[in-house]
Amino acid sequence: MNNLKLIAPTLQSILLKYTSRFKVIRHLSSIKNPPDVKYIPELKIPQGVLGQPTCHTHPHLISTGYLTCGITQMEYKERRETLVSKLVEAENVHKTHVIVIPGSRKQYMSDKIPYVFRQNSDFFYLTGCLEPSAILVMIKTEDRDSFKTILFVHDKDSHAELWEGPRTGCSAATALFSVDESQPVENFGNFLNRTISSLKSTILWYHNESPANPDIHDTVRASLRHHAALEDPQRVLHLMRVIKSPAEVELMKETCYIGSQSVNMAMACTKPGISEHAISSVFEYTCRMSGAEHGAFPPVVAGGSRATHIHYVSNNQLLDNGDMLLIDAGCQRWLYNSDISRTWPVSGKFSPHHKILYELVLAVQKRLIDLLGQQRPPLDHLFDHMCRLLGMYLQQEGILPKNIDTNELIGRAYRLCPHHVSHYLGLDVHDSPLVRRRIPVATNMIVTVEPGIYIRADDTTVPPEFRGVGIRIEDDVLITDGHPLILTDTCVKEVQDIEAIVGRQNI
Repeated sequence: MNNLKLIAPTLQSILLKYTSRFKVIRHLSSIKNPPDVKYIPELKIPQGVLGQPTCHTHPHLISTGYLTCGITQMEYKERRETLVSKLVEAENVHKTHVIVIPGSRKQYMSDKIPYVFRQNSDFFYLTGCLEPSAILVMIKTEDRDSFKTILFVHDKDSHAELWEGPRTGCSAATALFSVDESQPVENFGNFLNRTISSLKSTILWYHNESPANPDIHDTVRASLRHHAALEDPQRVLHLMRVIKSPAEVELMKETCYIGSQSVNMAMACTKPGISEHAISSVFEYTCRMSGAEHGAFPPVVAGGSRATHIHYVSNNQLLDNGDMLLIDAGCQRWLYNSDISRTWPVSGKFSPHHKILYELVLAVQKRLIDLLGQQRPPLDHLFDHMCRLLGMYLQQEGILPKNIDTNELIGRAYRLCPHHVSHYLGLDVHDSPLVRRRIPVATNMIVTVEPGIYIRADDTTVPPEFRGVGIRIEDDVLITDGHPLILTDTCVKEVQDIEAIVGRQNI
């Protein structure tokens, strides 16, 4: 997909800003710039093999001039500037701010066998750095308008690189990530202690709960003995992250398209007698072959009554002819995630009762997406709408009794769909968790819409023909100034489209 359409306006504004500032500098006759004119160097991606893909070494992944796929050094730099400006507000303006954002460390599944490394989302959002155990530090003193950015990374080490692959190293990291200074990670403890001990009226911004890198947690905590006040930057960060930039929207379109087509392929390969594991493998293979690094989360591939267990991930049973199959899966491309749920008949043909339940859930989902555009409700209110709509439609179909009041009807609907109908989506599957779901949705948020219904085989409160089935339909939706844009719209969900595709492909 072409990233340039949405990114071009941003690049144009950046170029104009550069040009106007360089014109001022070129017309100066003095050797030194006056205090009110700040020289902005041209941002370039260093040549050579570094610790992560670049436009020079991986031109098939990253376009020329970009730090990571679709995102420039300038965008990462502007995010850091925005964070610092938001943290330094009225009552804090006369204090010194030290902001520490750690990257993730490597995790091991057993002795010397690492899991696939996944960078901490907050750290990646501010740096674009994919190297483990890196640390971002930003220092804003009370007597300066600007702030200093220091990135701690593993320095070059031929022995370590023999085993683990190339590192960027401190020298190249300064230019690659457009920071003021880079130092070895081993220097972090002394640097932080020395910095905070030399300052007065200091606020240390650090996420103290569930630290991204436990290896430095005690070091950061120990620096508080110098009478620095501890504050958490994560809520401000999440309020930034929940609104997607044009470049992020393009990345989300790509990961959602890949996930959608992979679910379609899973449908096409579904036949009685094959295993849930085989369908899961088809989905993962298609995602990876289409450009995703890996799945966004362990997928749910649940046939028959197993779909009534919302987080069923065993995926080890065979599929029967009369089963419905529920998939909840997504993929990750450049750390951005899709999250899709679909339900279809293993036989390729909906039974009359399965069709009633499926079209009921689909009608609820379509109405909820319309409401996002018409009313922009908070996600908590969207959940209330889902319960009301589910209850009303189930009552109309005779699945729930008609002689119950509204409150009991909503309670029954909640029991049949006990999970929330929506969450934010982006760098994390449940993105920006500190942004409350009680605030109205806003333009350039991306959210899921995922109503479901789960009727256990032993649930005697509904007619027997509807028991033992779980159905969920989930799409990823971009909030716009007009009608919401469904980023997963290429994943089929109409009854006739599903019946036309299921079982058409051999594994």
